[in-house]
Amino acid sequence: MKKTSRILLLALGLACSAGLSDSFAQQAPSDGTWSLQEAIAYAKANNLQIRRNYLNRELSKTDLNQSKFERLPSLNGSSSYNFNFGTYVDPTTQDLRSESSQTNSFQLGASLPLFMGFQRVNAIKQNELDLQVAEQEYLSAQNDITIQLTTSFLNILFAEELVKLSTQTRDLTNQQLGRTRILFNAGSVAENAVLDLESQLAADDLDLINAENQRDLSKLSLMQLLNLPASRDFQIEVPEIPEPDQDPVVVSSEQVYDVAVQTLPAIQAADLRILSAQKGLELARGGFYPRLSMFGGLNTFYSSARDFRFPEQGSLRQTTIGFSDSEGTDPFIIYTPTTTFRRETYEYIDQLKDGVGKNFGFSLQVPIFNGLQARSNVSRAKLQQQDAQINADLARNNLRQTIEQAYLDALAAQRRYKAAKEQLQASEKNYKNAQLRLNNGVINTVDFNIIANNFRAAQSNLLQAKYEFTFKQKVLDFYQGKDISF
Repeated sequence: MKKTSRILLLALGLACSAGLSDSFAQQAPSDGTWSLQEAIAYAKANNLQIRRNYLNRELSKTDLNQSKFERLPSLNGSSSYNFNFGTYVDPTTQDLRSESSQTNSFQLGASLPLFMGFQRVNAIKQNELDLQVAEQEYLSAQNDITIQLTTSFLNILFAEELVKLSTQTRDLTNQQLGRTRILFNAGSVAENAVLDLESQLAADDLDLINAENQRDLSKLSLMQLLNLPASRDFQIEVPEIPEPDQDPVVVSSEQVYDVAVQTLPAIQAADLRILSAQKGLELARGGFYPRLSMFGGLNTFYSSARDFRFPEQGSLRQTTIGFSDSEGTDPFIIYTPTTTFRRETYEYIDQLKDGVGKNFGFSLQVPIFNGLQARSNVSRAKLQQQDAQINADLARNNLRQTIEQAYLDALAAQRRYKAAKEQLQASEKNYKNAQLRLNNGVINTVDFNIIANNFRAAQSNLLQAKYEFTFKQKVLDFYQGKDISF
């Protein structure tokens, strides 16, 4: 019955959440351009995993309410209507009868548990803890989607930067190819100079296509997290992202961990599971205790074969019991009165009212031997408690490692950004000087392409370091309980 109610609630919850999806969809930006905050708010309302966690929380509420209701008395009624043929026991008189009849019975029974080895109390406490776990998991799912959205959002911004960079690089190569063709037509450079730049232009076109593909895939990932259909019109708001050298990492990983371990829902859920497992152990130990309950009941019966019989005066019946002589000519005769009975129907309602029976009592059940079931339940609960403790330790360990990795990655990206910025400045000067020398015929196109590729690599390294630092910094902000924004 409990399983059926859970399935029914899950089905109703899915139906309701599906019905609400349209109303949530109206919260999408009217101009079609998504900011990170709008995407996070929309995903919290429409992401399917978050909806599932919400339903799990509602199911936990139902389980808690049910465990509280189980402390109340139970009241059950039953009735039966029988058609009897041949020999049977009349339920109204307990007489053995051999005739066709119809019988009807009604029963009403109530029971109240008085002592169940504290299992009902511990079940309520465990379900309260399980509800808190479900609430923390619901918040944790929202946090997970926030991190995923931030990652997708930054991937789109990085891909957009690569598209711009690849477009500029292709345009510069195309311009250089145009000038080289003019020089070739004038006889100032050899044909291989034109061929080298044409080859470089094809490579730049490929880089641009790859960057556009990466941007489209990043947008698709974000749309899927938002539970939106794919659309080429999907756009995001481009925020101002500070340069890494303007936003230094000042909080240590230990400080971030100390804050996160106290506030992160995933850690809170793991700790609550330990407490829930402890209550589960106490619940299992309750199987060793006797169980005392109180019961009471009402019952009544009807039989169509039951009736009223009233005696009436009859005649004398003559009976010979012997003879006074040996010849048998002088009989002894006795006279006994005979009685006839007048039968009247015993009405249905009258039988039910007259046949009411009541009972009241107590029931004591003492566990002696039940296949070591209680002992096995206790052993299983102990193992579950140990497993919950290990999972909590793993959650803390994973959190610490994630924060330490993010902190070191942020520092490394910041240092790499400074180095890439210096490299870009030097490569840009070298690239501009190479353009002048190529136009004057001082260097060949092979050397120029090497210098140009170094310049492009420096630009790409700078972008990667910038966005990697930004993401890791946002992760550290998130674990400190700060809102993720740009």
